[in-house]
Amino acid sequence: MFEIPAVHAAMLVGAVGAVVPMWWAHGTDCRVRIAHGAMAVSMVAMMIPGLPAGIHLLEGAVLIGLAVFVTGETMHRRTAVPCAVDLTAMGVLLLLAPTSAPASTASAPAPSGHHHGGAGISTGGLPVVVLVCWALVALHLFRSTPPRERRSGVRTAAAGSALMILGMAPMAI
Repeated sequence: MFEIPAVHAAMLVGAVGAVVPMWWAHGTDCRVRIAHGAMAVSMVAMMIPGLPAGIHLLEGAVLIGLAVFVTGETMHRRTAVPCAVDLTAMGVLLLLAPTSAPASTASAPAPSGHHHGGAGISTGGLPVVVLVCWALVALHLFRSTPPRERRSGVRTAAAGSALMILGMAPMAI
């Protein structure tokens, strides 16, 4: 999807953020672990050059579907809800990603720069709004947890969310 070294580094940070909750949150449900694995695979897939853009649309739809799957578990709400937020935001950003290069016509020059627009829709600043909302919701979920209940699972989920937000920032810019 992107071929700039700094962007690859950011996406690698995001992939690490997706894997962190799988290693350190021992009390999490299997659904949350599956979801974090899917997010890590999605982040790595974005770094593969020449991958068809339609794959990213499929990834976005799968991640949003996994958000519904994760919220079906009521036992671990403190880790399932932040995971569902991460899945939904990442899925929406993938759906807003460009599906193909802008087509140039003989009468109009091809626009330069990076453009978003899943399925040919002009999204403008919508990816930035999604990224900012994701960060605010993740922060709210962490801050709304009473300090005595912020066990490793909540702290680890918040750290993973922060790393994934950094990793997905190139999608919004």
